[in-house]
Amino acid sequence: MDEVDGMSGNEDRGGLQELVQLVKNSRIPIICMCNDRSNPKMRTLANYCFDLRFYRPRVEQIKGAMMSLAFKEGLKIPPPAMNEIISAANQDIRQVIHHLSMWSASDKAMTYDQAKSDAQQAKKDLKIGPFDVCRKVFAGGEETAHMTLNDKSDLFFHDYSIAPLFVQENYLGVTPFSARGNKKKHLQLISKTADSICDGDLVSQAIRSSQRWGLLPTQAFFSSVIPGEYMRGSLGHMVTFPSWLGKNSSRGKTDRQLQELRAHMKLKISADKNSINLEYLPHLRKSLTQPLIKLENDGIPEVIATIDQYDLLKNDIESILEITQWSGRKDPWSMVNSKVKAAFTRTYNKEVHMTPYSTVTMGKKTKKGAALGEDGEMGEEDGNQAVESEGESDGDVATDAMIKAKKPTAKGKAKDAGGKGKGQGKGKGGGKRK
Repeated sequence: MDEVDGMSGNEDRGGLQELVQLVKNSRIPIICMCNDRSNPKMRTLANYCFDLRFYRPRVEQIKGAMMSLAFKEGLKIPPPAMNEIISAANQDIRQVIHHLSMWSASDKAMTYDQAKSDAQQAKKDLKIGPFDVCRKVFAGGEETAHMTLNDKSDLFFHDYSIAPLFVQENYLGVTPFSARGNKKKHLQLISKTADSICDGDLVSQAIRSSQRWGLLPTQAFFSSVIPGEYMRGSLGHMVTFPSWLGKNSSRGKTDRQLQELRAHMKLKISADKNSINLEYLPHLRKSLTQPLIKLENDGIPEVIATIDQYDLLKNDIESILEITQWSGRKDPWSMVNSKVKAAFTRTYNKEVHMTPYSTVTMGKKTKKGAALGEDGEMGEEDGNQAVESEGESDGDVATDAMIKAKKPTAKGKAKDAGGKGKGQGKGKGGGKRK
């Protein structure tokens, strides 16, 4: 089964599950091949397979076979020229054979300069992922020894939106060759790399804010080329995914929660989001949890009074606890007895809590178009329209949503049907003939 990582879409829906069943029940070995082993769809299949990974062959491994093939075909080509052809094809054996076949059709002898020129013109364009880009930025040795500045800059443009984040996340894990074990020089290189990444971030901000996309090559040098030159060496661990993306998502969620809390409390306090976070929420955290922990059921009225005093909702307690929770500290809400939590919820729901803002969410529309909320309340505009049309529909009982018409029973329907039949009989033949 080739290209099993491409088994998706409506045409192949359920294909992986069927393949897993075949692997389970078959007595014949099934070889499943894929290009993207890290694809999430391969996790299920990998649990039922022996994971055998093949890596791209090195230039030295391909060179001997290609030189033997060229000798048998009568093609004279120097070994350095063969290295250029293999590197330009990105170690693709089939493409190397195609190039040798095409170039040897006219001339059976090739020089180094001719092979290098032809190889550069037929260079294979390859799209590599951000993990490989980051590894190549810091890689040293033969792999990057012959790369020009343009080649190093091109690594940034494979995905310029996320490549700087990978560099920033992994540069501390690189052991630079130029430091040679000197810790002081190692720290100096880390400092220079951090300064360059900061400059690249400033350029990125200028690009995004004023749409100056012509500065992308400048960002490529600050965010990728210069850090790679300073920290070129060996990466001591696997390339890790940027943690900034997850932190930024959490920051956005916290910002939305703070904005909502400020909107609820703005008539009681005069503070912005930062002041609420630093000055109000730590004290509110204690006021909303300590009475329930220490006094249990007797502390419920005090907590509800605090909520009403700041025009908060019950759901705001979760937001306050989530914002003020730090790693390594125990969540105080987990220390509250479950029975006390249930009693607090019941007591809060029984009481009426007046808030200076609307808490009604849009629900289903009635036949007249009035949107009802969770508590069955109508909006202000819809209520006014209903009042205006009340005089027009007073006499129409059938269309009044507040009056439930009584349905006739089955016995009444049968009686009405019998009465109609008798009346018709009298009308047709019930009279005396003259």
